[in-house]
Amino acid sequence: MSALFLAVDGRVLLGLRAPWKRAWPDHWDAVGGRVEPGEGLEQALLRECREEVGLTPLRYRLMLSAPEYFPERHGAALHHIYVVSDWEGGEPANLCDEHVRIGWFTLDEMARLPNLTVQDLIAVVQAYRAG
Repeated sequence: MSALFLAVDGRVLLGLRAPWKRAWPDHWDAVGGRVEPGEGLEQALLRECREEVGLTPLRYRLMLSAPEYFPERHGAALHHIYVVSDWEGGEPANLCDEHVRIGWFTLDEMARLPNLTVQDLIAVVQAYRAG
């Protein structure tokens, strides 16, 4: 489960995954993590966002569910990507060791990142904006 926080000015919050991470180390990615046993997607969304960046999503929409692109490298997984357009908690903070740092990016800046996990993140935000 991943959350793309979309600010009013159009920037997107990303985290630089820690080098010790098994999947996509040293890559910029959405905030999120695994769904725990007995937990629903929305429960995981709220928990992961609070744990990782201290924000609680208030308005969000599931935009994509897709299998891991490289299961031979990163393990099999089904990724659920949400766009979060409203939240409480103020400014995000990097609260755990999952990310080395976090930052806000325009879609153009995201497209220029040499280490973005997948280009689908940009397409998801574009689809959200379109409707």
